[in-house]
Amino acid sequence: MQGLSIETAQNVVVRHEVASLGDRIVAYLVDTLVLAAWVFLWVILAISFLGGGSNELVAVILFVVIMFPVLFYHLVCEITMDGQSIGKRVRRIRVARLDGAQPTLGQYLLRWVLRPIDSFYWIGLVVILINGRGQRLGDIAAGTTVVSLEQRLRLQDTVLAEVKDDHVVCFPEAVRLNDRQATMIREALRKAHTPGGIAMVEELADKVRNVIGNLGTGMGSLEFLGTVLRDYVHLTGRQATNR
Repeated sequence: MQGLSIETAQNVVVRHEVASLGDRIVAYLVDTLVLAAWVFLWVILAISFLGGGSNELVAVILFVVIMFPVLFYHLVCEITMDGQSIGKRVRRIRVARLDGAQPTLGQYLLRWVLRPIDSFYWIGLVVILINGRGQRLGDIAAGTTVVSLEQRLRLQDTVLAEVKDDHVVCFPEAVRLNDRQATMIREALRKAHTPGGIAMVEELADKVRNVIGNLGTGMGSLEFLGTVLRDYVHLTGRQATNR
C-alpha cells in the first residue's frame, strides 16, 4: 500500500496510507449494488403501482424519485458521511485533502462533477494506476485523494502512553475526532519539547476543545491532549473490536 505524507497547518507531517486500488474497486462495487437495489425496488413498486397502465405524471414522478438518488448519491454521501459512501465505509476508506484539512463542499462537488469523465472507459482507474497518490481526475482537480482508515486499529501501538484495558474515559466526546486529528495530537505531543513545540500544543489544544466541545477545565494543554488521545484510542479500539 502506498504512503502519502501530508503537512498540516501546524507543520506536522502525518503519514497516511493511500487506499489500495482493490479497496476502491470493492467500495465502488458495493455502492453500485446499493444503487442497483434502489432502482430495482422502485421499478418493482412502479410496475405494481401502475398495474400495466400508463400515467405520464406518475411515471415522471417515479423517474425523478429513482434517478435523483442515483445521480447525487456519491456527492450527498461524501458531504454527510465525512468523505465516505456506504462502499467506502465498508472498506474503511475516505476522501481526504492533500493538505490535511477537511475537504470543502466545493472539493466534494468538483470530484462529483468529474466522476462521469473518470468513469468513461475507466479513465479514472488508469489515472489512479499511474498517479502514485491514489488520485483520479476528480481528485487531482480537487486536491484530494482517498486514504485508508485502518491505521485506527494500529494507533494504540504508536501512542506515547500505553492505554490499558481498564482505562477510565474522561472525554467520551473524543469519538468526534478522526484518525488524522488523533495522529496530529500524537505528533504534537511528541514534539512538545522541541523549539516551538509548546506553542503548537497550545494551538492544537484550542482546536481540539472546539472539535469535541469540552474545554477540559483544570487541565493544561499537554495533559488535556494526552488524555483526549488515550480516550480516543480506547473508545475507537473498542468500537472496532465490536464490529
